[in-house]
Amino acid sequence: MRRIRAALWTAMCVLLLTAVAGCGRTEGSVLNDLRNLRDSLKHYRSVAVMNVKTQGLEQVYHIETWYQEPNYYRIQLADSRGQVQQVVIRNDQGIYIVSPPLKKSFRFNGDWADNQGHLYLFGSVIDRILQSPNRTYTREKGTVTFDLTMKPDNPLIGKQRVILDDRTLYPKQIAFFDRQNHELVTVQFQQFDPGATFKASDFDPQQALALGPKDEPTWASEPFGVIEPTWLPQGWSRTDVQDSGGTVILRYRGGAEGLTLTEAHPVRTETALPGRAELWDLFGVPAVVTEGNVRTMYWTRDGVQFAMTGALSPEYMARIAISTFDASGK
Repeated sequence: MRRIRAALWTAMCVLLLTAVAGCGRTEGSVLNDLRNLRDSLKHYRSVAVMNVKTQGLEQVYHIETWYQEPNYYRIQLADSRGQVQQVVIRNDQGIYIVSPPLKKSFRFNGDWADNQGHLYLFGSVIDRILQSPNRTYTREKGTVTFDLTMKPDNPLIGKQRVILDDRTLYPKQIAFFDRQNHELVTVQFQQFDPGATFKASDFDPQQALALGPKDEPTWASEPFGVIEPTWLPQGWSRTDVQDSGGTVILRYRGGAEGLTLTEAHPVRTETALPGRAELWDLFGVPAVVTEGNVRTMYWTRDGVQFAMTGALSPEYMARIAISTFDASGK
């Protein structure tokens, strides 16, 4: 009888320890492990698929990210056919947005990785988790999940969700939700390799430009019409449109403020923007925004280069820009 009681007691202890171990992954211990992972993250390669749903339009992008300490990165965005459309590169000369099909690139100086890189760069994702004052934490089925409120306030995005592998804390999924809690952007990670290393030449924008076609694209001489945004801030309306010599200029007003949208086929060259600028993610389409009270947002899409100039915040300019994605030239 004494042996039976001892065996039962031992079995109960094992079950109790197993249960405690399963519940031991507290939010505090995960955050502490994330700090250690952030400090040890010297280089990595990740592969993911991004699904974007905006205004009834659903698009798929294939993302491959390379990172090498201290601050080199290369983010390649390919369309659903696997054709590379945009590459974001950071090296010692600055940040580049390269469009291989257009043979076009923008170069500027900024700190995008610190402020806006929380969709593509895992180090920035960890920073956002650690610094978020209003995060919620859940753990289930081999994953840990953080829900984060958007800071600064964003008129389009209400919440970010980050799902990590429970054992390694490597990314499994990142999602953005709109203010009605509808899923807007989902990034599903397929690979995350912290053993990958890179050379300085891997972050050369000329290598990214070489991914495009050698010959002049056929669309370069084709008219694209007038592409109008389908969303404007309340009280705003179009006041003028000019279409001359392959360049379209649209003007809008909202009270005392004005906004100009210029559309044209891009010139195949590198454009270096003076001063500092910000890279702004239009969810699969990178844009660059100059600093100042009156700023200009540049982006390219489907063979057209857009330039939007006004005093609106970058968040509102981004929402207007995204609304052109489901508009066709008229």
